[in-house]
Formats: sequence, C-alpha cells, structure tokens
Amino acid sequence: MVRLLLIVTDFKELKRISFMSDPLTRHVYQAQENQDIKHVVVLLHGYGANGEDLLDLGRAWAPMMPNTVFVSPDAPFPCDYGTQGFQWFSLQDYTPELMEKGAAEAYPILSDFIDTLREEYKVEKVSLVGFSQGTMMALYYGLRHGEFVNGILGYSGALMGATLKVLDTQKKLPVQLVHGDADEVVPVQATEMAYNQLKQLGCRVEKTIVPDLEHGIDQIGLQVGGQFLERVSK
Repeated sequence: MVRLLLIVTDFKELKRISFMSDPLTRHVYQAQENQDIKHVVVLLHGYGANGEDLLDLGRAWAPMMPNTVFVSPDAPFPCDYGTQGFQWFSLQDYTPELMEKGAAEAYPILSDFIDTLREEYKVEKVSLVGFSQGTMMALYYGLRHGEFVNGILGYSGALMGATLKVLDTQKKLPVQLVHGDADEVVPVQATEMAYNQLKQLGCRVEKTIVPDLEHGIDQIGLQVGGQFLERVSK
C-alpha cells in the first residue's frame, strides 16, 4: 500500500463501481457530480493494494484540474500473499523475464479498461499515474499506446526492459518520474536507470528525486505530479 504523506480536507463521496462490461472494478472520484468531464486520470496502484489506495491523489489534485474524473481500478489478480489486495503481476520471482511475462498478461486487460473509459467519457486520451508496480504498468501500456495517453506520471517505479523495444514511435510522450532516495522497496536507482534509458531514446522525460523519502508520496511529489498533469491535460 502506498504511503501518502499528505493531509486532505475535501472528503467528497467516493464511488466503487463494477459494471458488467468493465474489465476491472473501478473506484471513482469527481469533485462535482454533474461536471462536464474533459479529462480522465487513471490511477494504477501498487502491489498488494487496491484502487481506493490512490484516490487521495485525486482529492488533492481536483481543485487545480476542473472537469476531471479520477478513476482507479483494482488490479486484475488477487495478491500472491493472501491479503485482500490485488496485483498486476506476481512478485514471487523477481527475475525480469517473469515480471515482463506477468505484465504482458495484465496488459490487454488494462488496455480494454482504458478503451472502455475513453468511450464512456468521450475523450481521445487519458493521463496515467502509477505507483510502484502501477508505474511499471503505466509505462508498459503508455509506451505502446502513446496515441491514447496525454502523459505518464510514475512514482517509485521502474521501466521493464521489454518496453524498450517499442519506444521508437512514442518518443514525444511526456513522462514525469518521482522517487524517494531512501526507498528500500524499489531502489531509487530504478528511476535513475529508467530516466537515462528514456532520455537516450529521445523521450520527453523528467525526474524528481526526493531527499530522505521512503516508498511513498510526499508533498513534493504531490506538487510535482499535479503540475505535470495540469500541463499535459490542457
């Protein structure tokens, strides 16, 4: 579960929605119930959490992003370790090959879900936000379907090697990476490597390394992320 180091005073009603046509169960936050939706932000949670875990981000960003709906799905598979959370892919084996295989299995499910949102809200593109394993999935999807993505905001994650094979056509996709330098779950070197790889390939990538931050999101990351999303959603 993400450690959110922020205080939110706006506690508008959250919705947990599961439609028969939905590939994934979704959690939704809108600042105003009847607003005309122009932007969709998809929040992808980390290993062992659920879609509700990241909705505080939507609460915090909503004032600067009017006409935006924040949608956070539960990952498609129950967590390996028997918790009530979910996973995008197994982490019982940390070998890159098996992790990439797992991401490839989750990828079409996520792709169908994003297609559903684009059709439902009548938007051409969505913005992707990921935390940890969710960042891996955001990059995995976004670097294959950049035509459907405004930008990718990735917290405390990594870039899986197979993604590099498809980057050539997605070089203009904006990417913002944020990571704490005291992270012992996903070392900050993962973001440094991802930044360097994307930069070498010509991608529009920026990074923010937060001093003394462990595996979580603090006010610095919150502010950097909000500014990025506000910029790419215009």
